[in-house]
Amino acid sequence: MLHRQITPMKNNKLTVLLVEDEILLQDVYKLVLSSQGYTVYVAGNGREAITLLKKHHPHIVLLDIFMPIMDGKDFLRNIDTKTFPNTKIIVYSNLIDDGVEQEMRALGADQVVLKSTMAPKDLVALINDSANSL
Repeated sequence: MLHRQITPMKNNKLTVLLVEDEILLQDVYKLVLSSQGYTVYVAGNGREAITLLKKHHPHIVLLDIFMPIMDGKDFLRNIDTKTFPNTKIIVYSNLIDDGVEQEMRALGADQVVLKSTMAPKDLVALINDSANSL
């Protein structure tokens, strides 16, 4: 587990597209990321996420794998990551193994993390690290 100090990034104007079907996690992550100065767009499935990605060109996509309508794998299969060169894609799921991680990276994910090990402050630290590498 990460135990870093969270550095507030107020007024950074960076955007995050949160792709998560669980309403509670949507609310918690949006609140936490917004409090750090991020503009957060929320999609409940991959189809909604594609629309928001094309409209807002977010800096970071936080993508769950298992969702209704269109899952994270199909989301990655249906976008051309070269069209969004300034967007980092972080896949997070509770079902990650070496095969899933390799598949997600092959589809264009920049990082793959285990959701159940990420407290909100750890997720913010991960997003901040990704934002700092933009």
